[in-house]
Amino acid sequence: MDKQQDFMAERLASSYKDADLFYRLSLLAASLALPFLWPVLPGSNWLAAWWAGMALLLAGGKARHLAIREQKNQASRHLAFLRLGALLIGFWWAVLLGWSLPLVPAAPLAIGLTFTLWFATLILTTSIYVHFISAALLFALPGVVTLLAVSLYSHQSLPPILLLAPLLALLANAWRNRQLLTHLHAGHQQILSLNQQLQGQQANLEQEVKARTLDLEDEMRQHQKTSQELEDQRKRISQAIEASRLGLWDWDLDSDSIYHSHFEEIFGYAENEIPHFMGHLKPLVHPDDYPQMRRTLVAALKGKTEHYQCRFRIRHRSGSWRWLEDHGEVVERHEITGKAQRMLGTRRDITEEQEKDDYLQLAWKAFEASGEATYIVDSESRVIFVNQAFVDITGYSRHEVIEGNFWELPCFANYHKLYKGISRSLKNEGRWEGELSQQRLNGESYPQWLRVIRVVSGFKQEPYTIGIFSDLTQKKEVEARLTYLAEYDELTGLANRSQFYDRLHQSLASARIQGKSLALLVFDIDRFKAYNNSLGHHAGDQLLRKVAERITQFLADAEILARTGGNEFALLLEADEHQALLVCEELREHLHHPFYIDRQELRITISGGLSCYPEHTHELQVLINQADQARLRAKSTGGNRLQVYNEDIRQSSLEQLRLEQDLRKALENDEISVHFQPKLDLHTNRITSAEALARWQHPEQGRIPPGVFIPLAERSGLINELGSAVLRASCRQASEWYQKGFAIQIAVNIAAQQVESGHLVSEVSDLLEEFDLPARLLQLELTESTLMEDAEAATLEMQNLRARGISLAIDDFGTGYSSLSYLQHFPLDILKIDRSFLMSDSAQTTEGTLTRAIIALGHGLGMQVVAEGVEEEEQLEALKRLNCDYAQGYVISRPLPAARLNELLEAQAQAESAEGSTRN
Repeated sequence: MDKQQDFMAERLASSYKDADLFYRLSLLAASLALPFLWPVLPGSNWLAAWWAGMALLLAGGKARHLAIREQKNQASRHLAFLRLGALLIGFWWAVLLGWSLPLVPAAPLAIGLTFTLWFATLILTTSIYVHFISAALLFALPGVVTLLAVSLYSHQSLPPILLLAPLLALLANAWRNRQLLTHLHAGHQQILSLNQQLQGQQANLEQEVKARTLDLEDEMRQHQKTSQELEDQRKRISQAIEASRLGLWDWDLDSDSIYHSHFEEIFGYAENEIPHFMGHLKPLVHPDDYPQMRRTLVAALKGKTEHYQCRFRIRHRSGSWRWLEDHGEVVERHEITGKAQRMLGTRRDITEEQEKDDYLQLAWKAFEASGEATYIVDSESRVIFVNQAFVDITGYSRHEVIEGNFWELPCFANYHKLYKGISRSLKNEGRWEGELSQQRLNGESYPQWLRVIRVVSGFKQEPYTIGIFSDLTQKKEVEARLTYLAEYDELTGLANRSQFYDRLHQSLASARIQGKSLALLVFDIDRFKAYNNSLGHHAGDQLLRKVAERITQFLADAEILARTGGNEFALLLEADEHQALLVCEELREHLHHPFYIDRQELRITISGGLSCYPEHTHELQVLINQADQARLRAKSTGGNRLQVYNEDIRQSSLEQLRLEQDLRKALENDEISVHFQPKLDLHTNRITSAEALARWQHPEQGRIPPGVFIPLAERSGLINELGSAVLRASCRQASEWYQKGFAIQIAVNIAAQQVESGHLVSEVSDLLEEFDLPARLLQLELTESTLMEDAEAATLEMQNLRARGISLAIDDFGTGYSSLSYLQHFPLDILKIDRSFLMSDSAQTTEGTLTRAIIALGHGLGMQVVAEGVEEEEQLEALKRLNCDYAQGYVISRPLPAARLNELLEAQAQAESAEGSTRN
């Protein structure tokens, strides 16, 4: 039923649509016909009204067309309006026909036009109202009736055929259209049936699509869930790999290409810098590791091993060696040949781990090699570890101790009660240490210092006891030795300085209480350094021991007998000054008896100072100082004597102290001047050199003789500073003369302390460079005693100076105690004859026998000879006859300031110039 209504609605909608078109065409046709009818029809204004009515009918049909589109369920009503509209439009045409036909001229053209329009309209209506024949008949009936009426009652009668033809055509066309509509309706019904089938199939398909869509949505959700889980797992694996700093590698052996993650991080190189990486590892792998790595990798590739694992060092781009660990497996092989085609693996930088392992191994080796014995006891009282020191100290082997019960082992058996107490202390405090005595395997007892600590293992949380002990045997021996050395001299066995002071203090306190007299003798061996240097330190030590033995035997009852340092001894007697002098003289004579050292007979002398309590002082330190001052006075007067402290010594000491302070100030203020004593070349009779001599003008005491302030400088340690000041001033002055054209060689005296300092060569080199002075214009003079202080060191210094181009001279030759054979070993250039030989050797009486011998000796050794202290013309002439090279003394010139010597040199130059002019 619904389908028929829908079909009816569609037919109505189509008819209204076509009627709307017809109304438009009718209006158009009327508009075309009216111009022809306008001139002939009366009341022309009614034509406009007719045309307006046609327009109203057209508007009404248009309105119904629109209404049917909105009100599809009112088909009967719309059909009634359709029939009404067809009747009205047909009637309106009939009005036009009935009004116009009688008045139209009987012209064929007009009549033909009118009938053509009418027939066309009728034929057109059969198409317009094809769905509803009733509507077509209602449209045609008013026109047919009007034409019949006009034909019957008008003088213009038309043939009936012309009247019936449109109607018959209308009926025929309507019948044909009806058939066509029926056929179309059947086709429409078939289409509707097919549409119903298609709709059913579409509905089924939609259901299937919907179900499939739901299934796909479920699958998509499951896929998304699985993808998310895989992504989460991938991220976790990636994070784990990142955290482990693993480098993943995939090696395609057919193409020799490799994928490697973290490549630059591990190797420092970009991947494109090392193509075919696995094949180019050799230059990067450490030479010691490459063979093993290659063997392991080849074994895995050939299938000899399932897994490839190797540790090796590789050169990082930074230049450092890095430890790597490789793990890999072959995952693809050729089906026929079995050749490896693909290999997967991981690579990890284990440098830090390797370093930690190395540190642990080093720590373990240090632990094992420690000099302290160590043992470890577990929670079940089993000894689980001992190191080598434990074996060495106790004598028990490892297998005798390891896994043994601590409380049953013999090496711990002697102190069970003590160890029980230690265990209680460990539970409370966690540690214990102390000294105890233990026994070795051989039964020998030894002192032991034991430290015990309690630790808890991190994994099992079980307590362990660690014992660390050391053998105190050597320490006890050393302590005993140190205690002895703290009070006694190791070489002689006498009391040392420390014990001497302690016992002297006790004796002095006792003497005050008991009113006793004490005498302190301080003495040393004369020329001991010469014995030491000549015979060697070993012989010197033997001499000191024998002297100590003889003193001990001779003075067994002495209050104190000590060696206070070097070759110095101190002796305290309970006696007054007179008694002490008698004992000391006997001691001096007793020590003068010969000593036999290394098959050599030695006779020694001593120089000593004596101070008495209470005659000279009541204070301990003053007593010592007085005795030492008296000893120095004895030494200064030639030695081999005893000197009792007196007021003159005290006064002299004070004066020496004040003079020493003044000398320090003079050196600080640059008050030491340098004078120069010319040397005459006896072959040319010209002044070609001079000796630099220090002079001190004291602001209060006036000129201080060199024989006073130079020994003072040696005693007070100022000789180095004094010698450096003279050396600098001499080099400066020699440079000034050299710049003026006077090539004067300056001789400077060098003290033994300057040679011993080890800085003389560098000091001289710096001065020559500073003042731009040629080395040949500097000469250094060393005394015979200076050379003999330490012959080896002096020889080395002299060789270095000689290599620098500086000439060397030995001063005061013949006044020392050295052997002449030493002259062959010292690199000397000048030999100076002491003035004592000139004064005692009269040329008139002995023809200068000693002087002649010394000059011949010097020339024989390839040295030039200088005679100093020449004060008479006869001596000068005699030296010339003896072929001496140079002379200096008052007969030539006294020491002069630099300005005065400069005048002398200028005068000499002028004289030589005048002599040259005279000769020319």
